[in-house]
Amino acid sequence: MSLIKKLVKLLIFIALVYAVGRFVVVFQGSLLTGYRAPYVQMVTQDSAVIRWMTEDSELGVVRYGENREHMPSIMLEGSSNKNHIVRLTNLEPGTRYYYQTGKVSGYDNRHIEKQWFYTHPDTVKPTRIWVIGDSGDPGPVADQVRDSALNWMRENPITADKASTDAGPLIDIWIALGDLAYTSGTNAQFQAALFEPYSDLLANTAIWPVYGNHDDRRWTYFRVFDLPQSGEAGGVASKTENYYAIDYSNVHFVMLDSQESDRSKTGKMAKWLQRDLAENDKPWVIVAFHHPPYTKGSHDSDEEYDSRGRMQDMREIFLPMLEQAGVDLVLSGHSHMYERSHLIDCAYGSSAEFSEQNIVSQGIEGEQKQYQKPLPLGAHQGTIYAISGSSSKVDNGPMDHPAHHVGLREAGSMVIDVVDNRLTARFINNEGQAKDEFSITKDAEFSSEYQGCNK
Repeated sequence: MSLIKKLVKLLIFIALVYAVGRFVVVFQGSLLTGYRAPYVQMVTQDSAVIRWMTEDSELGVVRYGENREHMPSIMLEGSSNKNHIVRLTNLEPGTRYYYQTGKVSGYDNRHIEKQWFYTHPDTVKPTRIWVIGDSGDPGPVADQVRDSALNWMRENPITADKASTDAGPLIDIWIALGDLAYTSGTNAQFQAALFEPYSDLLANTAIWPVYGNHDDRRWTYFRVFDLPQSGEAGGVASKTENYYAIDYSNVHFVMLDSQESDRSKTGKMAKWLQRDLAENDKPWVIVAFHHPPYTKGSHDSDEEYDSRGRMQDMREIFLPMLEQAGVDLVLSGHSHMYERSHLIDCAYGSSAEFSEQNIVSQGIEGEQKQYQKPLPLGAHQGTIYAISGSSSKVDNGPMDHPAHHVGLREAGSMVIDVVDNRLTARFINNEGQAKDEFSITKDAEFSSEYQGCNK
């Protein structure tokens, strides 16, 4: 047998071993068994999904209402299950509902004090957004990031009335930038990294995730989350849970899949994105996906084979669509640190090609970096790109991509407030310090000096 034939057989053998091993990990690790505390999913203006798991198969039931002492509405499952999913409908917008899970013979009282949620409002209101990235490594760092951010938000309410009254939830929109469960996205890893450390929050706040490379085990990710496919939460129906849109107050959120979906210009995701952005009528647009278009952190967006070209695809194919639609802020994870740009535009090549011509505005210096944009939304007015991928661990990297103004090798998460025509974003580290802060103010009277790019 020739040497070439031996090498070919060896490569085939290695590939088969890898495939079988991967299947076993995926299949065995994704079996949904055991107890899981109740959590809310896909909250909209008029609906919500309540989920929980039990040791034994039983007919799940949820009772709910606007008063914890009196929950008159009841919703039952269609059949007995261990993995329970109950959808509540015909709810009122901007309303607090209490709920309790159980079975036909009685209700579970273990977590009742945490079991409530607010439906999305049908009016414009101040909006607080919490962003975690690459949170899937449970332990002290992840716990510190969680606690420091929640404490900071309690101590710094978005508006004065929230400091003195029960004016709404602590977090309005909770975004996760992928890699919620290391290392292979199994059910046990989701339990350890998400459902246990965040159980108090999940009981009353829906999490809106994007698909990361370590979550890329469909048997778990798409089994534990309920995500909109038919435009239930706003925007154009995507007909898939891989990518979707959310409308909340005066903000339009677009959650893209940089991991698995077709990333070509003519693919379904690109076509959906263009339709969704064209139909948006909200003055603020925030986009999230896992693989960053610019990074020199634990990944390098210049390297064609890093992450199999996903970062390059998002930069070259999707950024032109986002900037043409006037997107304000793009959030990514994947690199395990914090990086953040100025308002930039039309930088679709390598870092060596980035120049001052791509900077729309360097902002106004002060306690926070202040940027301005005109109203209404328009093409190529400048977009800020932020990478917040250090919510459970921090890795090394030069952090010298010229597109970025800030680079921090620190654990943390982002808190973003949108109040009328002003967006303020902060990176809160695991010690509760706001280590980066910037704002964007939109004004119909503002006229930018930026003349546009020549791309």
